[in-house]
Amino acid sequence: MAEEDLKTKGTEVEAETGFWNRLNIRLPERSSGPFRYLRDFFTCLEFLTRIRMTKREVWFPDDFARSVPYFPLVGGIMGALMWGAAHVGMTAGFSGNVLGVFLVLAELFFIGTLMYDGFMDTADGVFSGRTRERKLEIMQDSHVGANAVIGAIILILAKVTLLGSFAPAVLGPLLVTMYVVTRTLMVIYILKFPNARPGGLGEMFKTGGKPVYLLLALIFCVALLSWLGPVFCKLALFSCLPCIAIAFYLKWGLGGLTGDTFGFLTECGNVVVLFLASCLLRL
Repeated sequence: MAEEDLKTKGTEVEAETGFWNRLNIRLPERSSGPFRYLRDFFTCLEFLTRIRMTKREVWFPDDFARSVPYFPLVGGIMGALMWGAAHVGMTAGFSGNVLGVFLVLAELFFIGTLMYDGFMDTADGVFSGRTRERKLEIMQDSHVGANAVIGAIILILAKVTLLGSFAPAVLGPLLVTMYVVTRTLMVIYILKFPNARPGGLGEMFKTGGKPVYLLLALIFCVALLSWLGPVFCKLALFSCLPCIAIAFYLKWGLGGLTGDTFGFLTECGNVVVLFLASCLLRL
């Protein structure tokens, strides 16, 4: 993708309205040292969540690729926000499916619908039963089909049911684990799987990516999970296996992964973590 196209796409992040969008912290356009890493972190934060804290006039093609190592840290921030939301919900007396609905709404407030969009586009294409080329065309189509609608309904029902089934003492750390694991897996999808088509979101993050980015992401992930305790580390390891298997299935069917499939895999990963937690934690 041309540099000008990448700048235009990156500017879409700035144009959106979102939570904390009025701070407008100005960062240097291009810098070395700690300011560069700060810029990369905010790029990741503002892409993966609805939090908008910086004001930037210029975006560079490698801004997004350099933000990849921070995915687990931003996942930890997501988990902390959702832990707080769970505390608010339980303090208000919510439980069961009511609490589950409250947490899904809180997720939409803090994180947005980016992953849902990718999930629905992928469901439309992958479950269409067409050729590989036609599947990719369907995924790029802005129209929503029956597969997307049915898939989204099943996804939301699963998340509501599972989120409302855990004891208060477990729910908070579990939410942190879920977001850290699924966002770390995104780094693996980006750096270790081929692109199904040239251009697009997948290539934007992959271009300029380095092997050390995965190492840094794994270090951040292990540090966060170790803080949560061995039970959640065990849950994270078990959760990675089916998630990677789904990624290989998509690679087989599409010839690689796309930005849409990252959303699909992330939402599937959320359900996998919650389902395995309901089995392993027995709560």
